[in-house]
Amino acid sequence: GHNMVESTSSHRKSSAMDRRRLAMARLSVKRKQRLTIISIAMAVAVVLSVFLISYVVLFVLPPRELVIRVNDVEYTRGDLVEQVRIRQKSADFMGQNFDATTVIFQTLQAMVEVEIISQTAPSVNIIIEDEDVDSEIEKIMSPPEHMRLGKSQSQIKRETDEKYSSYLNTVQISEEKHRAMVRNALMRAEFKQYIGESVPLVAEQVHLYRILMPNDGEIDIMKVKFDDAVGGSKSPEDLGDAYLEIVREFSIDSPETVRKGGEIGWVAKDVIAKYDYHFFDLSPGELSDPVQDLENSNQTYFFMISDRDPARQLSFGVMEELKLKALQDWVNGKRKEHDVYAVFNSEIYDWVFEQLRITSTAPTPTPNPYGHMFN
Repeated sequence: GHNMVESTSSHRKSSAMDRRRLAMARLSVKRKQRLTIISIAMAVAVVLSVFLISYVVLFVLPPRELVIRVNDVEYTRGDLVEQVRIRQKSADFMGQNFDATTVIFQTLQAMVEVEIISQTAPSVNIIIEDEDVDSEIEKIMSPPEHMRLGKSQSQIKRETDEKYSSYLNTVQISEEKHRAMVRNALMRAEFKQYIGESVPLVAEQVHLYRILMPNDGEIDIMKVKFDDAVGGSKSPEDLGDAYLEIVREFSIDSPETVRKGGEIGWVAKDVIAKYDYHFFDLSPGELSDPVQDLENSNQTYFFMISDRDPARQLSFGVMEELKLKALQDWVNGKRKEHDVYAVFNSEIYDWVFEQLRITSTAPTPTPNPYGHMFN
């Protein structure tokens, strides 16, 4: 009997130990499971935080990054993208060409220019009224002259309003924002006239021609043929004919310029400012030294003048060019009086270009980053 009691007692102990082992094993499994879940949760959290940081770095921070400040008015990359996008969609709507490679930089310059102008305008009594904005929008949106024939004023107004609504909807811009842009454009035009009063009506001008050739073209043969064609003549007509002859044979310029025998026309100083020091002091009939095409390093210009006039009246087109240059010179001078910060480099260019590409179905132009900063 005593053995049976011992046997039962040891069996109970064994059972209790088994239960404890089982409980411990379960606890261990649960602990492992909990650790696994915590590890997975931490891994997911790390991945999510990497995604979140990447998202913030790629999508949140860049649009808020400052690109322009004029005194206490600031513009970000996001503002720049919005302005370029509006120009892009406006060009599409109006059936005009749009080249993102140049418009991005031009837009940034225009934003600085307009801000300096708008902050200076009141001091020179240039004020754009609401009625001025109304009439400018009406001028842009109303049907062209030939499509108004036989239509009543109310019908013309209805078509104008419909086109304006369609424009705002297509470009996805509020009327308030569009009116502000029109106001800025009018203010800039008024300023151009105001500053342009300093531009003279008469200036020294040269009658300019040009040939564009590939760097590996037959340049020596062109020069020999040009000298033969000129034959020592100094008459503007003979020189024009000589230019025409060699331009048609050698020039790879635009078809329109080739058709006109390379003739650019009467030009004053500072109108073709990037190149004019290469040709302005030439004698009639003299070929310039080779001048690298600033747009394409594989091509070379040769400039020629057929005539010079020390005091020729400026044409409307040349006057407008000189007024525009006077405005830009004035803005550059005013920058020193204002607290202006403006930054533009290839990294910003690439980022803006990418934002446009993401939201546009237009064909992608070849990127042409501007690798410089300006202050």
